[in-house]
Amino acid sequence: MEESEATLWARKSWDLLCAVRSQSPLIQCITNFVSMDLMANTLLSAGASPAMLHSLEEIPDFTPQVHALCLNVGTLSADWLPAMKLAAQLATKSSKPWVLDPVAAGASGFRLKACLELVELKPTVIRGNASEIIALSNATVGPTKGVDSSHESTDAVESAKSLA
Repeated sequence: MEESEATLWARKSWDLLCAVRSQSPLIQCITNFVSMDLMANTLLSAGASPAMLHSLEEIPDFTPQVHALCLNVGTLSADWLPAMKLAAQLATKSSKPWVLDPVAAGASGFRLKACLELVELKPTVIRGNASEIIALSNATVGPTKGVDSSHESTDAVESAKSLA
């Protein structure tokens, strides 16, 4: 008898979770103050080892040692942007995967410019809602609902393809 798709997904998910737990990867997160605790605890519960390291002075020594990097621009500041850029450059140079979460990318010129500069550094994954993906693809600032999307996911398919 053939397994159902749901059973296959469940088995694959469990196998991936077991792999994370057995490897306990070191994940560097330069994330916003709102989600820092949540991100750390989620990674810990999955079996990863989170490091919430954002000091520019520590990036050259630390980032090359990580297994992956996550950048979240939720509470973006001019002080943190250089560390984000350097960490992304080092992750790419070290062939480490990194994720960009361009929170509210189209909310301001500063935020959009910062996100576009990070996109130029070739993230492995851009994790954004439809409005964020469209803002990045069109390089436009516009009316937003903050972190909430004002577009449906299907509205962003072509924009996402253009960023890939």
